[in-house]
Amino acid sequence: MIDERRDRLVAARLNLRYTGILGILVEAKSQGLIDRVKPLLDALINQAGFWVAEPLYNSVLRLVDEEL
Repeated sequence: MIDERRDRLVAARLNLRYTGILGILVEAKSQGLIDRVKPLLDALINQAGFWVAEPLYNSVLRLVDEEL
């Protein structure tokens, strides 16, 4: 699991699969491990200082069928 742009570029050059925190949240919901993504995503943003562009934030919530 990685989220740094530089690390993603290195992984891609090495043909390694990678998943960021947003992908982990989406997968966790799809497997029934969590009920909702939005509260966790909001906590990451508001408490941990995780930055997500608004279009990506909205896209993730639409992907998991949660309200914006």
